[in-house]
Amino acid sequence: MIGKFIATGSSCEVYEWDGDDKVVKLFHVNTPLKSVQLEYNKSSVAWKSGLPVPRPFEQVIWEGRHGIVFEKIVGETLVNRIFERLYTFQKVDNELRLFARLLNDIHKTITHDIETDQKKNLKTIIGHPALFTKEEIRAIHEYLDRLPAKRQLCQGDTNLSNLILRDGDNKPVMIDWMHASLGNPAADVAEVCVIIEYAVLPLETPAAVDMFFRTSRQEAYHIFMDEYCKLSGVTEEEIRSWYVPAAARSIASGALPNEQVARLATMIRNMLANSLREI
Repeated sequence: MIGKFIATGSSCEVYEWDGDDKVVKLFHVNTPLKSVQLEYNKSSVAWKSGLPVPRPFEQVIWEGRHGIVFEKIVGETLVNRIFERLYTFQKVDNELRLFARLLNDIHKTITHDIETDQKKNLKTIIGHPALFTKEEIRAIHEYLDRLPAKRQLCQGDTNLSNLILRDGDNKPVMIDWMHASLGNPAADVAEVCVIIEYAVLPLETPAAVDMFFRTSRQEAYHIFMDEYCKLSGVTEEEIRSWYVPAAARSIASGALPNEQVARLATMIRNMLANSLREI
């Protein structure tokens, strides 16, 4: 039933499944069954709500590993599309606005079938990175506690690799709903903005591409922010206030270049210091 390898992630590998119209997301053997069930349930809620997400079909076990069978989505991730069109921001403009519109649609969706609390989940994900002292972790948690709490649907993992632009119609499809929660949508938007503003390209990136990205990132930020704020009524200030937990979450992934980690840590410490002066 299992077919060719498609992709890998931090917690899984993805393969074709039972033909060419389904995939199976096989989780690593140390992934708790509860986490797999949680992702299946959240994905089901999102799909039944009419959001553009892959349809989840069933949970399976393959060679001792738990998995979820999804509808196969053929397309290109937003991050790949952006770098393909790096020198033509006119086209990227449309796709960044498309992402902002999709997030706004997610945040307007009413559901009571997801129980995960956003702030508790963020604290768990952030954990205790060695980069920060115990006092700094406590300060991050206290900062998060002071942020306005809401009960809107949030996707919880809005990195640009989780948006697929489907072949044929270019429609956006959002994958990976493991960390979906009820909370403040500014957190989802802040994660995207932190990526745009602080991403560091791989060392092998051609110098011309790296320079263009560094000089164009603010344009991308303003395009995305403008569209989301215009649609949602959320302010830029509200979104930027969530940079601390969004950046700490990114650092905790363990997948970022050292330069990017250092820049994010500096930003977090500066924002924490400023917030203490305002109390």
